[in-house]
This record gives sequence, structure tokens and C-alpha cells, in this order.
Amino acid sequence: DVVLCPTVAEAQARDAGHDTAAELRLLCTHGILHLLGYDHHEPDEEREMFGLQARLLGSWGAVEPS
Repeated sequence: DVVLCPTVAEAQARDAGHDTAAELRLLCTHGILHLLGYDHHEPDEEREMFGLQARLLGSWGAVEPS
């Protein structure tokens, strides 16, 4: 399961300078990648996971928040 808290997402979005919807898309995608076995503890794992995350968000027309 992926559980998202809209209140936390809103605060994180504000801190990052993008809208809440973008943050929720990012968090959902990130969570699903974790469920699929991706991780980002090591630099090579981080490059792979965040690269895939960016490609997925981009392919849906959802630009990854900065």
C-alpha cells in the first residue's frame, strides 16, 4: 500500500516551490517504485530509481518537481 498525507504533501510542496498536485504525483510514483523493489540508499540505486521516477512523471506530462 501507498499512503499519502495531503497535509504533509502540501507543506512539502510549499517548501519545494511547486503545487500540491505535483507533490502528490511525485510521492505516489516514488512509493510505488519502492513497492516494486527500488531503493536509493546507494548512489547507483539512487540514480536508477530517480531516473525512472523522472521518466515516468515526464511520460505522463507531469514534470517532476524541482
